[in-house]
Amino acid sequence: MINASQIAIIGTGLLGASTGLALKAAGYAGRVVGIGRRLDTARRAVAVGACDAAAVDFAVVADCQLAVIAVPLSGFDAVFQQLAAHDHDALVITDVGSTKLDVVEKANRYLPAPARFIGAHPMAGSERTGPDAATADLFQHKPCIICKDERSDPDAAEQVEALWRAVGCQLLHMDPLEHDRATAVTSHLPHAVASLLVLVAEQLGGFEVASTGFTGATRLASGGPDMRADLMHANAPRLADALAALSGQIDAMRDALTSGDHARLLNMLNDAKQRRDAWLSQREQNA
Repeated sequence: MINASQIAIIGTGLLGASTGLALKAAGYAGRVVGIGRRLDTARRAVAVGACDAAAVDFAVVADCQLAVIAVPLSGFDAVFQQLAAHDHDALVITDVGSTKLDVVEKANRYLPAPARFIGAHPMAGSERTGPDAATADLFQHKPCIICKDERSDPDAAEQVEALWRAVGCQLLHMDPLEHDRATAVTSHLPHAVASLLVLVAEQLGGFEVASTGFTGATRLASGGPDMRADLMHANAPRLADALAALSGQIDAMRDALTSGDHARLLNMLNDAKQRRDAWLSQREQNA
């Protein structure tokens, strides 16, 4: 149960506004204040029903017991500094950032009581952006990684876990490095590959015959370039490792093709299908 009469959502784009909509759909009866860098964006979150009030001044967190940071990774320094200036003993802070090592480091650097910050990453999103793209069911049955340790305030962790359960997430617990390694492969690498597929099509041609397969495989390339560059840069060492592993798989497939080794190619495709099917089956069982 969320024990907060007022929640601040800092950043009222897709994820922030969807958090507000999901809270209200789950029956949260408290007040949600949207804090935006631009007042018009925060007001748009109010207009779509995600927030009850809009603000640009962090002073409003004085009346909040929970704050959710939903800004691009490049904005975390400024947000933590602003929160530090208005921090109080009853304030619990979480986030939706897609990397955790750097976010936790910044929380420790800026916040007067970093134990009340519990890093989180709900694995949900869209190529669309802004509060108008927000939906109340964005987080339903999606994993949310919680990063806490022995230094974390247990009451703060309980509040944060209650929040993400309320909006429909299934909770997992990882340390920040484990999180960043896992998301480099399953979140950040797909963003990189989607963009590379588009660049290869531009280089070699083929857009005129592209259909559903190409559209689906490249969906993520339509996401905001600034946001995706932020997350790739923040997790650069782990993403570089993932790209190196992908390069090895590409080399193996190219060798099978150039040598005419049909059996090897078929084995690679069968292995990928079986592993993906097993993952989907396990995910459905856990839903």
